[in-house]
Amino acid sequence: MKKIFYTIITAITLVACSDLDIKPDGINTAENLFETEQDAEAAVNAMYASMQTHDVYNQFMEVVQSQGTDDAEWGYGRNTSNVNKLQMDKFQFDASSDLIYRFWENHYKNINRTNIVLDRVSEMSIDNEIKSRFLGEAHFLRAMMYFNMVRLFGKVPLVTEPTTALEGLEVSRTSVDSVYQLIINDLIVSESSLPAQYSPEDYGRPTSGAATALLAKVYLTNREYGKAKEAASAVMDLGLYELWPSYDQVFDIANENVGESIFEIQFVGTGGTDASVSSSYQGFFKPPASVQAPEEGGFAGFGDNPVTENHYNIYAEGDERRDVNVLYVPGAPSSVQFPYYVNKYQDPQATTVADGGNNYYILRYADVLLMYAEAENELNGASVEAYSAFNQVRRRGFGYPIEVASPADLTAGLSKEQFRDSLMVERRREFAFEGQRRFDLLRWGKLKEAMAVQDPSIMVLDKHVLFPIPEQERLVNELLDQNDDY
Repeated sequence: MKKIFYTIITAITLVACSDLDIKPDGINTAENLFETEQDAEAAVNAMYASMQTHDVYNQFMEVVQSQGTDDAEWGYGRNTSNVNKLQMDKFQFDASSDLIYRFWENHYKNINRTNIVLDRVSEMSIDNEIKSRFLGEAHFLRAMMYFNMVRLFGKVPLVTEPTTALEGLEVSRTSVDSVYQLIINDLIVSESSLPAQYSPEDYGRPTSGAATALLAKVYLTNREYGKAKEAASAVMDLGLYELWPSYDQVFDIANENVGESIFEIQFVGTGGTDASVSSSYQGFFKPPASVQAPEEGGFAGFGDNPVTENHYNIYAEGDERRDVNVLYVPGAPSSVQFPYYVNKYQDPQATTVADGGNNYYILRYADVLLMYAEAENELNGASVEAYSAFNQVRRRGFGYPIEVASPADLTAGLSKEQFRDSLMVERRREFAFEGQRRFDLLRWGKLKEAMAVQDPSIMVLDKHVLFPIPEQERLVNELLDQNDDY
């Protein structure tokens, strides 16, 4: 997949974007651009490009998922000059917040690109197997974009046709149930259209297993535990995924797209020559020079997403995930009260802050195991099956073989409530700074509670469980109503 990034721009025409991004803003829809299989592939590849931007998976997703939760907080001697991130951090965002607008805008840009592929590629006379795969990719990515949007904004405009003109752009919000139905339908189509595996040159494209795994998460979010368990079990039964023996191996760049990887956003280091395809996480998260001097020939970071002491303290003795996830700098200046930083994204070959080759996980096998355990517990309590799936992840976190009972195993005989509480903590440890925390807290109805424990000075209101509809969108679309209390 990584080599594809360098051919997108020459294969298609990109034009400007604005407003709801249902304008013809993604890929040109001219007839002569959809004649060959190569044209179709170029349009498909373009869908991935907007997910690599800072406004989606290369920075803002982690700002939303960690900075806007109990896992990270600015202040206490750390720089707070970035207004966008500070608003998210302190729950001071409103309908005029630029970060929220850009997050919305770029999601709809990508939705429009998927709609163009679904509309135009379906009519092309190309190999049927290739066409089916291309359409399956578009269905998967559209489902993923809408899944993000409906969880963060609630009702959103449901746009399923490409926009090729500047008229008729006003679209009202659609019910949450209708959005979820589209997501589920898209993923069901993807399951039957996508291959189970790819050769290395196509790593980074979704598989049928990725569609099933994302379906499990959708069903779990909607508390359809029977369907969630069935979907997670189907992924487990594929026999295609397995946990890496040690937790640090999960994040080694050499291990991307294999092992327990199910779907990742692709990034590649370019020696600082092309930041548009490189990850910023390794540089943005590194401590600044005022906290930790860079090694000779290296560079300092920005110290973004400073980790809370509340997060650092959740790891039990012997849990190897703590030091993979969090860097503690005891020699930091005394003005920095809590010198904890994200340590998860490491690229020894990076030459600049924006030059990282670290992919960004969307789905990995540990998530499937814990989703299965959660669904099984909700259905049947803390059963043998729930413990088995849970303990595979727990054992690996403590450095034990996953199939053999270990001293790290979860206490036997827990009630459904106790098992649920344990699973909530386990997910926080396992998926720290991987775009999961806010979505998990929202799914459990725990966002306000978690923030009150971490920092009671941050005022989290009922309205904050949803983001506001961006004011810029409402100014150009009179049909958009606003979420309550914004």
